[in-house]
Amino acid sequence: MSKPVFRNPDKFQVLEFREWIRENLPSGADGTVVEDLDVILRVYGERYDTDEKGKFMLLELKYGNAWIDYAQKKTFGLLDDLLRRAGPQSNRYVGFFVAQYDDEDWDASEFRVNRKSLTREEFFRFLQFDEEVLSAIPALEW
Repeated sequence: MSKPVFRNPDKFQVLEFREWIRENLPSGADGTVVEDLDVILRVYGERYDTDEKGKFMLLELKYGNAWIDYAQKKTFGLLDDLLRRAGPQSNRYVGFFVAQYDDEDWDASEFRVNRKSLTREEFFRFLQFDEEVLSAIPALEW
């Protein structure tokens, strides 16, 4: 087996199992896509005004100005569409978001979520499903 290839311009680590899948299955041109989803964030309970199941969002992390590519748009868009159809009256699925950061040290980083600049405090509130911050950042539409 060949050594894993660094395919991620946004500085995410190469995972050998993912590279093995990519090397051994047909290519994207032949109909196979292998993607990582970075974060599934779920909150629940009284603090978040939910039951024990709670609510969740999907979050893709990108370093600097990197953005989701074509294959990710198609794959994550499919996932988002299915989740929205599964519970259209439910408030459990909040949506899909891309969080861009400009420093590996998140205490020093600036953040953008779905291309909207946030202060560190606003980003922290976003991660806690703060309604005021969430309402200012629409989930991605595919």
